Formats: sequence, structure tokens, C-alpha cells
Amino acid sequence: MYFQIIPPAEVLSPYITRYVFVRAEGSTDTMAPPTDDPRFVNGKHVQPLLPNYGSLIFMRNVEVEICGTHTDGLTLLGANQKTIGLTTLSGWFEGMLLDFEPGGMHALLGIDLQQLSGQVLTAKDSGDEGLLQLDSIFKFTPQAEQMTPLLDAFFIGHLPHRMDIHYARLRKVIAACDAAKGNISAAEMASVACLGERQFLRVFRNYVGIPPKQFVRLHRFHSAIQTMQRTAAGGKTINLMSVALEHGYYDLSHMAMEFQLLGCVSPSHFRMLGIPLTADFSVFFA
Repeated sequence: MYFQIIPPAEVLSPYITRYVFVRAEGSTDTMAPPTDDPRFVNGKHVQPLLPNYGSLIFMRNVEVEICGTHTDGLTLLGANQKTIGLTTLSGWFEGMLLDFEPGGMHALLGIDLQQLSGQVLTAKDSGDEGLLQLDSIFKFTPQAEQMTPLLDAFFIGHLPHRMDIHYARLRKVIAACDAAKGNISAAEMASVACLGERQFLRVFRNYVGIPPKQFVRLHRFHSAIQTMQRTAAGGKTINLMSVALEHGYYDLSHMAMEFQLLGCVSPSHFRMLGIPLTADFSVFFA
């Protein structure tokens, strides 16, 4: 398994978290693992995708299956609240995953994420000229290093001329979630956004794709994983109870329940599977 984590241009950082180039080499036979390894199904490689706020996945010269959808090119994943599997039908995989910040897909591509939530949409099915252009960029650009400036240029060309007022409010809401360690109500979030609660719920669903309550759970889950990654990268032992309390969980049992619901693994199992990981913490299990 080969990973390359490439940051987007700085001007895109409020909208795009990272580009992740990944290559799984080998035939179906050589990649066959023990049968109890959840990352493989019937000898075919599966990369679990953790819950996220919307992603683009590019594939090259390979057909994959995501949530029952077969695709061999660019695919959009709406915000999802559970771990999903990506299965390579040919036994190997080469592609790039573009992981969006909350609201980033809406800001750059103008997509109503409420409609896309939990869905998988291929570039072909979308019929969107911009997405088809992105698909071509990946298919005909052999190296990740060559691809990144082309992707940057595409998205910089789609930057809003000025910061959308609702997107700016969303960034304030996220900061408030961090400050409250996830213990914040929808009414409090609406107050931070200077919107009535009903209007806030509608705007939030359109921009992020999931309700505020689910966002808070997901954001706290990702923050806990980040802390585990930073601790491991520093060569220190991860104290799961400390991680739980630092991120606003009532106790370790509460965090364990959330990890099972969102990531399908316990915190200790995630620590065993994912440490040390690549620089990425929210996309693939290595």
C-alpha cells in the first residue's frame, strides 16, 4: 500500500482538507489476506472510508464498487455518517481522494449536499461539465505531483468571488463546536450563526449535508482521531481515557460507543489498526 498526502493550495485550505494519492499494487491472489481481516472481502481489497463531509474519489484503469455503485472514474460521495467500503473488482487500486472541509463541496461546486447526503454519484451520471473535466485531468495525468497543480487551478477557478455569508457563519459554528468540545445544542449553534433555529437547520443541511447533531458527533470523532494520531507521531502512549475527556465524551464507554457507531471499531481496535498511520487520519485505514 502506498500513500502520498498532498496539501491543497493555501487559498483552498478552508474548503479542501487534503489530496490523498493511494496505490494498492498486486493481483487479487497476492493481496488475499486472512479471512478475519475486515479490510478485504472475498480476496478483493477494501479500503474503509471513515465518515466525512463529502469527498471526490478518482479512479484510473480500475473498476471499483462503492455502496453498490460500480465506477471507473470520478465519483462523488455525499456526507456520510458511517464507515463504508471501497472494493476493487480487479484486486488492485490506483486513485486519489479529495477530502472536503465542512461546506467545502457546496462552496466550490455549488452542490446542495442535503440531496447528496449518503449518496454515491459518478461524474458520468451527473452530466456536470466541470466534474467531467476533473475526471479527464486524473485519467490523463500519470503522476500525483503533476495532478495536484491542475486540481488546484481547477478549484481556484471555482472559488467564490467573496466569502459566502452562510459559509462564514458555518466556520464560526465549527469554532464554537471546538470551544465547547462538542457539547453544544442546535439552538446554541443557530445563535452563533445569527440565524433563527429553523433557518439555521435548513442552511446547515444544504451546506454540510447532515443535521447539526450528527455533525457535532462526527466532528468530535474526527478530532479524537487527530489527537490519537498526533500522540502516536510524537512517540507517546495513547491514553484513551484522556482522549475521551479532552474531546467532551462523558467517559471512555461513551467514546467507545461512538467509535463503534461511526467507525465500526472500538477505540482500542482503531489504535491497533491505525497506529502508525500515514499522515492522513480520516480517510483510509492503512
